[in-house]
Amino acid sequence: MKNRFNFALPALLLLAIATQGWGQTSQNLVAGTGVINSAATWQGSSALNLISGTTLLPITSKTTALYIAFTAGSVVDIGKMVMYRTTGRNSLTIAGVTTVKYGGITNPTINLSDRAICPVQPVSLAHPCFVRLDTVKLKLSPLLDYYFVAYFPNSSNNAAVNSATSQFSTSTLTGGFDPKDDTKLKKGNAVPDVNDGHSYFLVGVMNN
Repeated sequence: MKNRFNFALPALLLLAIATQGWGQTSQNLVAGTGVINSAATWQGSSALNLISGTTLLPITSKTTALYIAFTAGSVVDIGKMVMYRTTGRNSLTIAGVTTVKYGGITNPTINLSDRAICPVQPVSLAHPCFVRLDTVKLKLSPLLDYYFVAYFPNSSNNAAVNSATSQFSTSTLTGGFDPKDDTKLKKGNAVPDVNDGHSYFLVGVMNN
């Protein structure tokens, strides 16, 4: 997992990106990542991102939409995406599992070269590509913690993929990476304790 970070001119990410046409009713459920950098080497690895109950804004919503971002790559292959609900704050024990999809698929291949998906080409740290995943029927509770986990299989496409990652560990989204598939855990299992204080791919959590 060497050379994961690729530091370049940071891009400022404020998920009031609702101005990009995602609708005026969209609201942030957490503040988001802030300034981002780029992280490489995702073949065969999982990105784990903590959405802590302590960071949730006082907004009531029965649905949750996750936004992920890429800073390099042409095509990305995702093996699976899940959201783990824990038994309480600061807990790694899984109480429930929610499947997360993109375009109705939990293992999508996303064409980052498609301007309909990533309007500014090529995808880079200066011009990251933001992708909204399918809305899930999940009401986030400030009494619990949540982990969004995405697994990136060992494919040739993923060799060129970089994630947006929070530059500072003061972000409301934190996480880590694990060189294996962590999307198959079940109720009662523990989420791997790999949090290094930075988010990976996940850049925003909104109500829709």
